[in-house]
Parts: sequence; C-alpha cells; structure tokens
Amino acid sequence: MSLSDRRTFVLTLAALPLAACGFKPLYSEGGAARALHGDIRFDLIESPEGFQLLESLESRLGRPGANPRYAGAITLAITAEQLILTAATSLSRITLKADASVTVTEAATGHQMFAESFRETIGYTSNTETLVTNTAERDARAKLMQALAEQITRRLAASAGDWPE
Repeated sequence: MSLSDRRTFVLTLAALPLAACGFKPLYSEGGAARALHGDIRFDLIESPEGFQLLESLESRLGRPGANPRYAGAITLAITAEQLILTAATSLSRITLKADASVTVTEAATGHQMFAESFRETIGYTSNTETLVTNTAERDARAKLMQALAEQITRRLAASAGDWPE
C-alpha cells in the first residue's frame, strides 16, 4: 500500500465517527449557517466601536440584500478599568470590557429567533506619550470589536439550524 493510500485510509477512518454522530459542517452547501449569509440586517450603533462591530459582522455574515429575512439589534456597552503599574514611569494597564446583547427577529413576523449576551475583554498599556497611548487604545478597541463579532458569528451559525423555517 503506498503512502498516499495509507493517508486516505487513515483520514477515512478518522472521519467515520463524525459521520456517525450526524456531524455536518456549519458552512457547507445547504447548511443552516450558509443560509444566514447576507440575510441579517443589524441596526447601526452610533459610535466608532459600533461601526467597527457592524463592519466586522458584515464581513463575516455578508452584507444584507435589499430585503433581508432577519433584523438584528445589538446593545453595546464598553467599560474601561485602569491599573497603575508604576507611578514613577506613569505606566498603566487599561482593560476594556465589551458587553453586547444581540437579538435577531424575523423581519416579516417580528418573531424572535435568537437572543444572547456576549462579553469580550482586551487590554493595552498606556504611558505619558499621547500618540503611543492613543494608537494602542484605537487598536485595542478595533481588536475588541473583531473578537466580539467573531463570537457573535460563531454563536449565530451554531444556532441557525434550530431556527424555525
């Protein structure tokens, strides 16, 4: 048996338990998560972070068409906690926490399909140099929104199969 035949055989054996349990990839053709692509219009949150979150969600879920099937609403709250590391060098560690409540309803009926809360945390270091601190904060806020969008997208995709047709 050649090496490539052995690999194919081993991969086939490894996939058997997944097939037996009813495993189906989320984004496979005809999968429930694939049906969400471009079919949820989220309300715009009036803040730079809200815009970044919306942009990240649309990059993962697709831009909604003219008549999306679902309407999404997000309530976003961001808090910052400061920990002074050393007073002599003015170094501080800032922790940003984002809390988001997401609901998705069917646009035609108003029937709630999904409701869940999410939390994400990220940190950055601040010092006396304004440019460095502002850049670090801006980058941290962008990464925070990307991580939150990834969490939301994964949970939407995982639950989409349970949504009524």
